[in-house]
Amino acid sequence: MSIEFISLAPTMFQVFKSGESNPQKIKRIVYGQATSDANGIATLYFTYNGLPNGNPLLTTIDYALSSVYSTNPSIIARPRVQMREKNVVAKYVSANVTNISGVTVLGINVLGSENPMSGILVDFMILGSFDN
Repeated sequence: MSIEFISLAPTMFQVFKSGESNPQKIKRIVYGQATSDANGIATLYFTYNGLPNGNPLLTTIDYALSSVYSTNPSIIARPRVQMREKNVVAKYVSANVTNISGVTVLGINVLGSENPMSGILVDFMILGSFDN
């Protein structure tokens, strides 16, 4: 048996074992980007049409990660991203995007709370299975 890689689109490829008469599961890696909303939530719908009502590209989500890129030298202005949700029906993943606000206490600048950031582009990578 050999393993084959097939590129389905610029944002997805799948891996499966060839030689099996009827493979039950195919592993897919899906890459996509989403922009955070006013609440600091970036949601990527990985469906065939990219919308919540579309057919999912995956049956199960095995692993998902999110990443954000910033060149801002100020730690307070840099966006931070953390995974928020992997949807049970394998249609979307979401992440929280925040930054740290500064607070001055007794004339000393200290770090304060995390605030949602909107308009931040988030990269997602999802590994999952797809039933034939």
